[in-house]
Amino acid sequence: MPKRILVADDDPAMLKVYERLLARTSHSVAKASTFAEAAALIAERDFDLLITDLMLPDGLGTDLIKFFEKRRAGARSLLVTGSAEELPAGKLPANYFEKPFDIAVFMAAVAEALGQA
Repeated sequence: MPKRILVADDDPAMLKVYERLLARTSHSVAKASTFAEAAALIAERDFDLLITDLMLPDGLGTDLIKFFEKRRAGARSLLVTGSAEELPAGKLPANYFEKPFDIAVFMAAVAEALGQA
């Protein structure tokens, strides 16, 4: 059964990268370029996975993950950042990727998060 994935990133080029990568799967993908847009989508739809950039123009991806987890029990998410040094010490989530990331490793993490590994 296809899963629903939300991708939040303010970089249009990165949104296209995610779109191309995830097009290889049977999952449906929604895109947001701001925290507010992503939060609105989370509030109105059920998603199986959130993939978010750390730095959004109007908020942090870590806060978006917290919002997602409050809205959906057992929520799964992946955080992507330009630099892990942007995160406060000790705040590094288990499922994070630094850009540029290894596509095979990233896609394996997506599959695992969706229970398909």
